[in-house]
Amino acid sequence: MSSLTLNISDPGDSKADKEITDTLQSLVNGSIDPAAAAHVIDKTVVTDCQEGLASYTSVPNPTSSQLEDGTIRAPYPAGWLKFLWDCVGKAAMEVPSDHPGQDRLVTLLQELQRLPRHSVPELVAGELSERELWTSTPANRFEGLELWLWELDQGTFTAAQQVESSHSVAASYVNFSAFLARLLAGGVEEATRMSALIQPSPFGTSSPLISPKYPDAAEAARHYEPYASAAAQWVFHAGDALFEMCEKGVIIDIGKQRWTRALWNGWKAKFDTIAKADRFSSQCRSLATQAVERMTQIEKSGTSSNIVDRFGFMSTEED
Repeated sequence: MSSLTLNISDPGDSKADKEITDTLQSLVNGSIDPAAAAHVIDKTVVTDCQEGLASYTSVPNPTSSQLEDGTIRAPYPAGWLKFLWDCVGKAAMEVPSDHPGQDRLVTLLQELQRLPRHSVPELVAGELSERELWTSTPANRFEGLELWLWELDQGTFTAAQQVESSHSVAASYVNFSAFLARLLAGGVEEATRMSALIQPSPFGTSSPLISPKYPDAAEAARHYEPYASAAAQWVFHAGDALFEMCEKGVIIDIGKQRWTRALWNGWKAKFDTIAKADRFSSQCRSLATQAVERMTQIEKSGTSSNIVDRFGFMSTEED
């Protein structure tokens, strides 16, 4: 398999920044395993925070101007988390949905959570304190991972013309969807509000064959395809988890999407329609066919996931 180039580093990156981006590049291409990558990233963050503490305490009363111009540094682990989540999310957009690098990125996040508990210094509102690293739980919103991935999603894919009119953006959307689905299945993060299966995705809100916006059938199909392809990734990589959520009538947030068996059946019907419609590309029809087959297989096997307990979802247990 050819080597992937992630393009997630910038010319102005610091040595520590580059340590992390290079590690992610090596991880995706299999040159370093997830456990080793987790240790490299952890060491980079810990070292920088310790150096920041030494700099901050080297003078009696550091001023805001000194901190702003970099004369004096401070320990800022929250900034490193944002940087890492940003790099991981952007990397996921570049890694093809079926590439082993996708699984390696998810395993990296799991390995970070498995590291022995330890803390680093942190400056918050002018006061030094300690922050424990890699304690991702539903209670702390997974250290901002889901929120940062949401920001990336909104900044990259929100405008319809981006996903629907650019093959490269559409490919990134499908790749990103596969990654988000893997995060759910792996018990790392719940990011279903970005799922192509539900609103506001066209797949979640409209029929594959009827489009008030695009009267021409072929044009309508072309605009619908990226969302259908991305929706299929959720079935491929998180189908068991989604089926359990639908069987148990999960409600993640009050007033938001309720996951039901009717919802599941609706997805399956849409995939079946796409699979049989010549207006869609052969690639999209193939993905839809595979999605139907996977859903049928899951239905026969029954729920085998513990996703509801893992994330503490509210369940309304359908009759």
